[in-house]
Amino acid sequence: MAEAIMDRLRDAGHRLHRHPHGRGAFRDRAGACDVVMMLLPDARAVESALFAGDGFAAALPPDGLVIDLSCISPVEASANATRLADLGALLVDAPAGAGSIVDLGGTDAACARAEPLLRLFTDGVVFAGGPGSGQRARLVRVSDGKMADRKNDDPDGLHRLLRLMAFDGPAESRLGTS
Repeated sequence: MAEAIMDRLRDAGHRLHRHPHGRGAFRDRAGACDVVMMLLPDARAVESALFAGDGFAAALPPDGLVIDLSCISPVEASANATRLADLGALLVDAPAGAGSIVDLGGTDAACARAEPLLRLFTDGVVFAGGPGSGQRARLVRVSDGKMADRKNDDPDGLHRLLRLMAFDGPAESRLGTS
């Protein structure tokens, strides 16, 4: 599934850079990209990829966008959004694994930029509210019994296949008008 997502993004004119851990050399590439999309296994991995000494958050350009597809707590997602905002970047929490719907949590500006990119590989994109709200909506779906166990959070092996992806696209997407 990760390859299909990347194919759709490439077909839309985006240049992709992929790295399994988001560290070191990837930091330099992420700093030259408009958007970093990540799907990591837990909050500790997200924290490390973003904010560790070799994390990429500090390298993001002004108004850089991070789309976090990881399943973490709403509190952690909101805290990450605040820390990125302090660095001049935006974050959308859009956890994968809640079925065919991707719930967006973030500022209006961040969600407006993320939505057209996410619609390249899913039709069910819903604005859930401010930072952390995408994670809250996922938890509601889980508690409603639509996902019975943790294995269903990653039905297509996305956590194994897609660890971290960054891309820069056509000028229109950099302006948020794609």
